[in-house]
Amino acid sequence: MSSSEPENVRLVVAPDTGFAAIAAALAGLGLAEGPDDAVTPPMIPGERELAYWTAPDGDALVHYSFNPVVRLRVLAFSGGDALRWRAAASARLPLLGPADIRRLLQSSEPRDVLLGLFAAAELKAVSLLADVEPLRIHRDQRISQAAGRTAEALALAVLELGAERLAAEQRRHPGRSALFPRFGDAAARREVLIWLLRDGHGLNEEVARMLRSALVDSDWRVRVTAMLVAVRLRAVALWPEIRRIELPTTSRSGLDGGRRSLLRAARKAALAELAGEPALAGADDKSRLMARLRDALAGRSDGRPDDLRDWIESWLELPAPDPG
Repeated sequence: MSSSEPENVRLVVAPDTGFAAIAAALAGLGLAEGPDDAVTPPMIPGERELAYWTAPDGDALVHYSFNPVVRLRVLAFSGGDALRWRAAASARLPLLGPADIRRLLQSSEPRDVLLGLFAAAELKAVSLLADVEPLRIHRDQRISQAAGRTAEALALAVLELGAERLAAEQRRHPGRSALFPRFGDAAARREVLIWLLRDGHGLNEEVARMLRSALVDSDWRVRVTAMLVAVRLRAVALWPEIRRIELPTTSRSGLDGGRRSLLRAARKAALAELAGEPALAGADDKSRLMARLRDALAGRSDGRPDDLRDWIESWLELPAPDPG
């Protein structure tokens, strides 16, 4: 599992590895298999759907589950020595990792896609969130529904990730999330920010740390998205970081001069909105632009069409478009 994933004591075994091979590998480690107390026979003869093993010292328990429809094989480790046993098992068994799951999600076979979705959820593979999101509108209802559940599970895992590891990894910058830069590529990091807004968790200490990290991200699109989310969440404490946010200054960003100027105006409007400055009632173009931007940033609408508001909202949609 990559460093961008939350700690998880589960393994997803390659689907073609049968129960007998799994049992032999765990027995070879010294784990003792529990009795088969299933009341009904398995769907596939010889392929137990539930099993468990115990460590010799009783300090670990391994549960196995098998979904025969999609061939999902999961080993879940618990107990004080769970991490050591997981590492030992992973050295003996062929596994599905994030790269394998990504290939499954891109398959034309529905069963493969479903296996990929279930495996991503089991492993809390947050780096695959950008691969899961498009499947929410898949023409196969089974896939679209499973993708929705998996996306929600991964969004929650993102928050768990910050809560579990933040304390140990933020010594250099206590106010930032040390893990946010490793949440996949720039598109995935943007989606993490949008999920923070859409899932209704509100502003708390962990969310503020993620936003601080995002405001100094290496990608300008992530930085701008973080600014917009910060305004929607009324993150007043982030005013200094938003004032210092680095915006694109050349056409190498993919933006023309007009769009770059508009981003600078949006930052000014964001600072005014967070500071609670009174809105100016001036009739000149600059004042009107600032008033429209502040309304758009805050999510206020009078119901009339507004291209600026549509532009701001496009940044906060899933899947995130390329605003450039």
